[in-house]
Amino acid sequence: MIDRSAFAMLVLISTASAAIAQNQPPAPPAATLAPASGNAQRGKTLFESRLRCYACHGFDGQTGSPRLVPMARAEDVFLAYVRKPATQGMPSFVAIPEADLRDVYAYIRSIPQAAPNPDSIPLIKSVLDRRAKAN
Repeated sequence: MIDRSAFAMLVLISTASAAIAQNQPPAPPAATLAPASGNAQRGKTLFESRLRCYACHGFDGQTGSPRLVPMARAEDVFLAYVRKPATQGMPSFVAIPEADLRDVYAYIRSIPQAAPNPDSIPLIKSVLDRRAKAN
């Protein structure tokens, strides 16, 4: 028999997983995307200084719109998109050398996906708040 706290935790995990899935596009399995061909270390420098991608996407690529991590696009699709974006909010990087864009792609692919902040999921936050009050 499952005790109440174990059942509550199971419901919490299930609900949190569903909330996260609704807010993020599913990441493609790693096996479906070919390895990045660029230099991730150089790409980080470009991302943070020269191209200033962080200004919209955050230093970890997980803020802003759209989130870059996890990267759901193949390298060639990414290159085509940043050269001719489909949205007005995204600047065009048509004049940037392809090698630089491949390095940025490699950097984005190297960023580990962070877990969401528990405070950003209302159900988890309410359970944690009730637990803190009870103790």
